Amino acid sequence: MTEHKKKAMAFINENSGTFQMLNVGDVERMIKSRFKASGHDVTIYTAPGKELIEAMQKSVKEDAFDILIAGGGDGTISAAADLAWRHGKTLAVVPGGTMNLYARTLGIPLDVETAIGELAGGHAMACDIATANGKSFVHQFSIGLHPRMVRMRNNIAFGARFTKMLASVRAYWGATSQIPVHEMTIRIDGEDFERNISALSISNNLYSSSAPPHAEIPDGGKLGIYMVGAMNRGDALTLGADLFLGLSEQNENLEVRTGQKVEIILHNKKHASRCVQDGELYSLPDQVAIELHPKELNVLAVENPVHA
Repeated sequence: MTEHKKKAMAFINENSGTFQMLNVGDVERMIKSRFKASGHDVTIYTAPGKELIEAMQKSVKEDAFDILIAGGGDGTISAAADLAWRHGKTLAVVPGGTMNLYARTLGIPLDVETAIGELAGGHAMACDIATANGKSFVHQFSIGLHPRMVRMRNNIAFGARFTKMLASVRAYWGATSQIPVHEMTIRIDGEDFERNISALSISNNLYSSSAPPHAEIPDGGKLGIYMVGAMNRGDALTLGADLFLGLSEQNENLEVRTGQKVEIILHNKKHASRCVQDGELYSLPDQVAIELHPKELNVLAVENPVHA
């Protein structure tokens, strides 16, 4: 009996950090040849970010396929994961961004050619996904210092991957000049904690001790809750250094908890407050309900995950 050929649709963000330094045509050819050799029919669509996501949204509704291959940064991967989750596709992550945080979580090699080869011969794995007020994320949801840093970085001109990293350092320094403090109730699996928070991150599974911070167990079944109270600039710079060096477990200001459901009720939210979800800025609601959805996202996993 002939084995059923799986159909795949690949979406490549030509403006993402790593792909700006590569020939995108070469990336397309690698995907076609490697996946075809593994018995897959592949159609590829390449475009800038917004246009690419619109094409993904249309394709999952109109086209019959099994595997959604997404190549790009964390924003592209997050959008693809949401669509794969909601439409029953298997997500394949090609690391084409600057940080590639979810690719790191899955242990996918960060070299694009190696990653494509490993993914083509990979296997399906059921992983966790989380939602904040119904909007999904695969890495983290953040309030406080991180959104302030992202907002400042977005006002700095940068092009390729390395210059984005430098812009992030510069923006973090600027963000620490006026550190926000949010008065809030944090309800973790029904238990309330009253906190004045300068930095709060809720992650889809607990972070490892690696840098940059990311989970290494994508199906661990727990949200990571990372809280830092009111900080001065010295505290914030120490926190940034610890995160960069993978030493966050030693930071005395960082409180870590776990749970499956987290509710955040803000008591003194300013009108212009923002949150960050998988690297993208959004307006911060007065209340946020975060929930883990264990093993609801199917991903293409590599046989030999790479974790630094």
